Amino acid sequence: MAMARTIEAPPPRRRHPKWPVVTLLLVLAATLTAIFVISRLQSHKTANTHTPTQSTYDSLLANPNAICYTHNPNYKPPKLIRNQYSAVFNDENDIQLESAQRNGIEDLAKRGANYEKYGLVPLRENRYYTVSELKYSVPYLVPEARVMLNTIGKCFQDVLAEKYPNSKYKIVVTSVLRTNEDVEKLVRRNRWATENSCHKHGTTVDISYHKYVKMSGPDVTDYEMKEFLAKALAELRDAGLCYVKYERRNCFHITLNQMNVDGVTVDNSNKADDKETDIISKKDAKPTKTYKNKDAERLHQRDEELRQSKTEKTKRGKKKYQSPSPMI
Repeated sequence: MAMARTIEAPPPRRRHPKWPVVTLLLVLAATLTAIFVISRLQSHKTANTHTPTQSTYDSLLANPNAICYTHNPNYKPPKLIRNQYSAVFNDENDIQLESAQRNGIEDLAKRGANYEKYGLVPLRENRYYTVSELKYSVPYLVPEARVMLNTIGKCFQDVLAEKYPNSKYKIVVTSVLRTNEDVEKLVRRNRWATENSCHKHGTTVDISYHKYVKMSGPDVTDYEMKEFLAKALAELRDAGLCYVKYERRNCFHITLNQMNVDGVTVDNSNKADDKETDIISKKDAKPTKTYKNKDAERLHQRDEELRQSKTEKTKRGKKKYQSPSPMI
């Protein structure tokens, strides 16, 4: 009798573990994610490199040595006659006050405030200017006005270098920001002082035309230094950067008008209404004056007419007595 053949079942099929496949998928997903993140960062970095005009503007304002205008050697200044600078630099207090209120801060009651809280920046001696001992003001300005001051100092040095390339001088600032308390004290001591001072808004400086700080090179006469400073101010004034008033009490009284930064003109006429600064190409737009009221525009037209009449009388050789200008 034949024995029954036992058929053994085949061994179970060995299944490969799943972990290599899972690991491969995870590695692939991580690689794709890293590539995506790196590409996004690169594109964001490239965009930030080319587009942020406003951040560039802010960085210039934060730079204590920033300037916004370069001296033009081909500029032809007006004819400056000794002791008759007031006929050229005659931007009166009404015009400068309107610009100071437009570009600056509200007046401060007294000293001791946190000036940075109001958007002011400190003035410290640098390569362009030095600040003298201040009795009735504190060394703070709005950032745009500090850039204006640097630009004045740089332009003055460039004009000086055209005739005296080996001489290096710095201008001296004699008055900056005044609080209401400072103005009251000054009014009691100086009969030419006014309560409606442009200095209360952080946009105005007084620069001496008798005092300078010599850094190197041969000496230059005071009269020539005054002429070089006047030429620099005339150029910047014609460029629309500032208003200038010639004070008979040893200084030029200067107020910020509008800013020129890196080839663009930044007009702050709507600063109170719009926090974002409008940037206009310098090639496409000329500096313009804006007014909040018709009285300021009327006063400006009157000053322009007086300026033209004074220039004509100066050419004819007629001299007319002018009362001393009040210290603004």
